[in-house]
Amino acid sequence: MASAELICGAILAIGMPNADYACEHMDNVVLYSTEYNIDPVLLTAMIYAESRWNPVVESRAGACGLTQIIPKWSRKFGYVSCKQLKNNPVLAIRKGAQILSYWIYKYGKGSMKMGLCGYNAGYRCRGKNINKKGTRYTRRVLKMHKKIEQQILRSYR
Repeated sequence: MASAELICGAILAIGMPNADYACEHMDNVVLYSTEYNIDPVLLTAMIYAESRWNPVVESRAGACGLTQIIPKWSRKFGYVSCKQLKNNPVLAIRKGAQILSYWIYKYGKGSMKMGLCGYNAGYRCRGKNINKKGTRYTRRVLKMHKKIEQQILRSYR
């Protein structure tokens, strides 16, 4: 598993917007990724796709904070308000990791692709009417995931 320093070095090297801010919180990304058994590079890429590492962003749909959690849809994980998510990036990272873990392991049965689609589009990622927005989101996150991982590998050379 990649360490905070390796991930931070990689996102700085690829020129990810807000990489300095992301690096400030990378220890928490690694901590909560470990706690919820998800890849910290995946969580880093997901946060980038969700908010571009802007902690105070709020979508038209009411999704808030770094991990763009919609409070009314995430009650089963413990209610948090938009204000809490915007003011506490560590909470947003923890909740995002917890929710992503649910989607990967409960809904996706271990599939990162299914888990990411579920995180973005809910339960509309299976069957005949698969949510196209969720699949585009999944490709975008996995593309950034691959870019970060490739940069980490380059740092070993």
